[in-house]
Order: sequence, then C-alpha cells, then structure tokens
Amino acid sequence: MSARSVSPAPVPLTIIKGAGQEFIPIPEGESAIVADFHSVRTQTSDSPTYLTSGFYRIQAGPTRDIPTYDYEETKFVLNGQIDILDEATGTTHHLVAGDWAFFHVGSKAQFSSKSGGTAFFAVTRPVITLHPGLKGREEGGREKAKL
Repeated sequence: MSARSVSPAPVPLTIIKGAGQEFIPIPEGESAIVADFHSVRTQTSDSPTYLTSGFYRIQAGPTRDIPTYDYEETKFVLNGQIDILDEATGTTHHLVAGDWAFFHVGSKAQFSSKSGGTAFFAVTRPVITLHPGLKGREEGGREKAKL
C-alpha cells in the first residue's frame, strides 16, 4: 500500500458585496472613524493573531492624535486626501487616492484632512468599531467574522 498525501479540502472565500458603497457615519464632535467589517484569527502556526480589515473615513476637522501603534496596519487611500504626521520623523505625508502607508508596531502618527478622504485598511488587531452598514452581510467562508 503506498502512502498518499491527502490535501485538505479548499476553504471557501468570504465575500461582502458592496462593502465599499456603504456610508460610514462619523460621530458628532469627531473628525474620523474606523469601520471594521471583517476579522479572523489567523491560521499561521508561528504566532497566530487577528487580521481585521475595514475602512477609515476622515473629514475636515481637528487633528486626530493616535496612540502609539501596538499592532501593524496597512492603509490604502481610496478617495479624497488624508494627511499623516509621522511623529518619528516630523514629516507630514499628504496622501491621495492610490497612495499607501504602513504603520509598524511603535509608530506614532497624527491624522488630519483639509477636505476628507476614505482609506481601506488591514490591521493585526481585533475589531474596535464595527461598520454599522455591514454587520451580518458576509457570504460563505469557514467562519463568520468575530464581530
């Protein structure tokens, strides 16, 4: 009898149709908000962590001083304009649609905008603020997001 390698069954994708079309309300008195819409516990064997994705929306208003990052984050600007002050260098980066930024553990940044903007992000942390328009809209997948 020969030893055969058995491949595990493929895992279905998780899909949220129209995720980028949902309005993200910013609370009164705030200038920005995150709207997490999917989070899973990673299956990596070295050191599993959360992988959460969502949208970041900012409007003109006061600068948002973010605590020092204790997770990694990648941000891709979809529309508008987002200013990010990198406190490590003192440089303010003016990001527009198509620009990308990565925040390391230990990064410190301040966010502002003259006109508003939206970015897609992925972070290695659990959900902070659930996207109000996307709760329960996942299709398929091995497990639903832990929202």
